[in-house]
Amino acid sequence: MKNLNLKKQERSYLKLNRIILTVVFAIITLVLSTGIFFVPLALWAFATVIAAVWLLYWLLFIYQSAEYKHFSYTMDDYGLYINRGVFWRKKIIVPRNRVQHTDITQGPLDRKYDLAELIVHTAGTRNASVKLPGILHANAETLRKSLSFAESQDAV
Repeated sequence: MKNLNLKKQERSYLKLNRIILTVVFAIITLVLSTGIFFVPLALWAFATVIAAVWLLYWLLFIYQSAEYKHFSYTMDDYGLYINRGVFWRKKIIVPRNRVQHTDITQGPLDRKYDLAELIVHTAGTRNASVKLPGILHANAETLRKSLSFAESQDAV
């Protein structure tokens, strides 16, 4: 693979994932904290559980940063290239002539940040669909049109 212009996920995607993670762990902490009043355990036991929960939070927070750092993608005449993975790195190549159709999905929070997830469905059974999350909606549309154009060129 020659030197390609690799693109990253949007920074707002990382921010959105961190907000969701923080809210989930705040709710977990709140629920566990109310247990102090109803469950007859020592205060140190609750403190230990809450500390373990927040240690897990920080590990996931750091993992999200590493995942964001190691995710990139690009498109050329041959197809779509995706690099991902923190511990196990994965390089995915989706040739244009294998693309069957594409989908773009957006949740309510994605719409607020103008983010989308491009799903590329390919011919084959293993990894028959490839997801490209955390990109701008306009970029997803551009990639979709580019892949759809290649699909129409290969029609019988």
